[in-house]
Amino acid sequence: MLEKELMMRIKCLQNAMKKHSLDAYIVTAEEDIWYFTNVTFKPEERPFFIIISLDCKPVLLVPKLEEVHVHKGILDCDIITYWDYPSPNGSNWFDILHQLLKKFNHTGIENNVKAEVYLKIQAKNLLASHLVADQRQVKSAYELEKIRFSAKQSDMAIEKILQSSYKGAGVVESFSISNAIQKQLIRSQQFDPITTSLTTIVWPAPLSSMPHSIPSITDKLGKGPQVSMAYFRINGYASECERTFFLDKPTKEEQELFHHMLRAREQSLNILKPGVRASDVDCEARNYLARYGLINNTLHRTGHGIGLSNHEGPFIAEGSDDILQENMIITIEPGIYFDGKGGFRHSDTILITNDGYELLTHAPLDLNSLVIEKTNIQSKLKGSVIRRSLNLNKK
Repeated sequence: MLEKELMMRIKCLQNAMKKHSLDAYIVTAEEDIWYFTNVTFKPEERPFFIIISLDCKPVLLVPKLEEVHVHKGILDCDIITYWDYPSPNGSNWFDILHQLLKKFNHTGIENNVKAEVYLKIQAKNLLASHLVADQRQVKSAYELEKIRFSAKQSDMAIEKILQSSYKGAGVVESFSISNAIQKQLIRSQQFDPITTSLTTIVWPAPLSSMPHSIPSITDKLGKGPQVSMAYFRINGYASECERTFFLDKPTKEEQELFHHMLRAREQSLNILKPGVRASDVDCEARNYLARYGLINNTLHRTGHGIGLSNHEGPFIAEGSDDILQENMIITIEPGIYFDGKGGFRHSDTILITNDGYELLTHAPLDLNSLVIEKTNIQSKLKGSVIRRSLNLNKK
C-alpha cells in the first residue's frame, strides 16, 4: 500500500511538472524527500536530493554515509552518492548534481531549498516553485488515516491533561503526559523516533496571554484561563488540539471572553467548505471580534494547514491566496489575549469534506466541561512523585 502511495505522489508531481513545462524537478527539504520516499534521515550539513523527471526513474543523490540506509527504502529509484562534506572537486554533491541535470532543459526546484544549496546548483532555466507544497495540501486516503490516528492521540492527551489538572499542579506534570503517550506508541510498535515529536503543555494564567512563550517547569496552575495544548507529529503525520480551562469558577468577565472566543470560532466553522477562500475564514473570526472591541487582543491568524508538518499551507489568514479544497486538513483557533490576565483559545484538527468539514479532535468545548473544581487527590500524589523525582518539590 505504501509503495503505491509513493508512486501516486510522484505521478501527481509529474503531472504538475507537465503543466509548468518542466522536465525535471529537484526536492531537497527533509520532509519533502520523506513525502516521496518514506526514508527517514537527518541531513545535518550533508544535503539529500531527489530528482524527479518525466521519463526516468527518480534519482536519489545522498551522502555515501547513507547509501546502505536509503537502499532499504521501498521506492524504485536510482541511488547515486557523493563523498562527505566538504569534499574535493568532482566528488562533491554539486558537481555530481550538475552532471545529473545537464540533460534537462527546464528544471524546477522546490522553493524551500536552503540558500547556500540553491546558490551552488547549476541547471538550465532553473525555476524555483512550490509544486510540492501545493500537492501536500490535499491529503490522500492513506494520509487521512495517519492523521486521524495522530488526532486521536492529541485528543487522548488533552483528556489526560483535563483529568489530571488541579490548583497548584506543576507545569512539569503536563509535560510528562507526552512521555506516557510515547511509551504507549512504543509498546504498540507504532513509533518512529525520527518522524515523531510529542509536546503536551499547559500555559497557566497570566502566562497564557503569551501563546509562544514557554512556561517554566516550576510554574504552577492556579486562577484564570489555563491554555492546554497537544502538539503532535506521529510517524510523520501531525495534529493538534488545544483547550482553555479553569480550576476555579471563572469570573463574569472571563466567562464573557471565553464565549466570545467560542463564537469567533463558530463564525469561521460556519463557512468551512471547498471553494471558500482561506482569507474569508480568517475574516469571519476577526470581524466578529472587531464588533465586540476585541480585535486588538488578537495576536495571530485563525488557523493553518496540517500534514507532515504541524504548520503548512493552506494558511487561514487575511493575506492568504489559498482556496479550501476537499481533503485539506486545517486548524481553526482564533485566540484573544489580555496582558496580566491570560489567553482564551481552542484549537482543533479539521478535515475539509465535500460539503463542509469534520472535526478530527473531539475534546470538550463548552465552559461547564472545562471548569475543573474537583480535588484530584490521585493526581496530586502523582504530581508530587514527579516533582520529587526531578528535585522540584522545594522550588
